[in-house]
This record gives sequence, structure tokens and C-alpha cells, in this order.
Amino acid sequence: MATRQKVRLGVLFFLVLTFPITMNYFSPVLALSAASEGVVSASLIFWASFAGLSLLLGRAICGWLCPLGAFQEVKDRVVPEALHPHSRLHVLKYVLAIGWVGALIALAAVGGGFTKVDLLYMTESGVSVDRAQGWFAYGVIACIVLAPAFFSGRRAFCRYVCPWSVLNIAGLVAKTRLRLPSLHVSADATLCTRCGLCEKTCPMTLPVREMVATGDTYHRECIYCGSCIDACPEKAIAYRWGRPRRTAEIVT
Repeated sequence: MATRQKVRLGVLFFLVLTFPITMNYFSPVLALSAASEGVVSASLIFWASFAGLSLLLGRAICGWLCPLGAFQEVKDRVVPEALHPHSRLHVLKYVLAIGWVGALIALAAVGGGFTKVDLLYMTESGVSVDRAQGWFAYGVIACIVLAPAFFSGRRAFCRYVCPWSVLNIAGLVAKTRLRLPSLHVSADATLCTRCGLCEKTCPMTLPVREMVATGDTYHRECIYCGSCIDACPEKAIAYRWGRPRRTAEIVT
């Protein structure tokens, strides 16, 4: 395994181990609760940053720093299973995203707007899980994230359920349409031998070999993890920084 992937998986494993401490700092539920009281919580700052950075990094945070993705990749390493395709199920995460953002705006409006910042909102001790109900919440979150992965395969929560991935997708689409200087994945089809190693290692089960063959590596579900880059023996795939070449209509 390439050093870069060892680092990435090490970071994800660390996120899983420390989630009982950090859970509230990522919690979208606490962001809603805080908004209703006019409070900007640490979790709201995280998800806002998560969305904003996608204009520069695409979905790299999904691949490198998202604790929800970390749970799934740990599961996939222990119990590997290919993704079961569902042609319409991905619509669910868009519906949930609209609901969450709409609820956030509505609650903030009812609460009189944001008037203060409290990074330790409902986390006075600094540790998220410090009592019984915290462990219950931890268990519920783990089940919600892992259940799709067990029933529908590799990173199924990301593909079909996660409303917050839509925040990154929106930034990815915007940066590509506007051709903003940003991180992206490029491919040289002339170097590709169609060995398929890139596709086998992709945690999002994308048709990487076909994408490389066409020279078009854009895909809304690409999390910029670099697995395909590190797996390619011919170095046909690489990270690039600059203006994305794609200017045509964007499709998945």
C-alpha cells in the first residue's frame, strides 16, 4: 500500500477512535439546536467550512477527514463488500440535504438570527460522550452510518444517504462549472493499460477505468482519496492543481 494511503487510512482510523470525544463538534443535530437559540456551534462552523473548502478541494474532505466516511472505510476493510447499485436511491441524500439546510435557516430565523458563538455548545466538559445518553447517541449515529454499508456495500451511506456530502457536491459542481483554480484528478489515457487496478481500489465504486480511457475524470461521487492514483502502475492518473478542463454540461 502506498504511503499516502497509509496516512489517509491512519487519519480515518484516528477519527473513529476519537469520535466519542469529537462527536458533538461534527453533530448536525446540535447545529440545528444551537441555531434555534441563535448560537453558532462548532459543528455549524465545521459543516460551513466543509462546504466552503469544496470550492478549492472538491470532495477531498469526504475522503480524508470526514468521520462518517471513516466509520465506513474501517468497516469496508474488515468486511469488504462491493456496492449494490440502486439507480434512484441517491435522490434520498438530496432530499435530506434540502431538509437539513431548510431547517437550519428556519430555526435560525425563529431564534432571531445568530447572535453569539459557542464552540462548546452542549459540550461543557469538552468531551462529547461523558454520560449515558452520549453513548446512546454515539450508538445511534454508528448504526445509521454503518447499516447502509452492511446492506448495500462499500460506502453506501455516502452514495445514497449522506445529506452533508451534497454540500461538497455543490461546491464541486460550482468550481468545475466556473473553472476555478482548484484540486482535481486528471488522467492520461495514452498511459492506461486498462489493468483495472484503479477501479478495484476505488472506495466509492466508480467506473474509474472508463473515466481514464475517456480522459474525463470528473464524477460527483469522487472523494479525491487518491486510491486510484496510488494503485495505477503506469502513473496514468494524478492530482493536479489549476483550472479544470471540463467546460461542457456536467453530468454524473
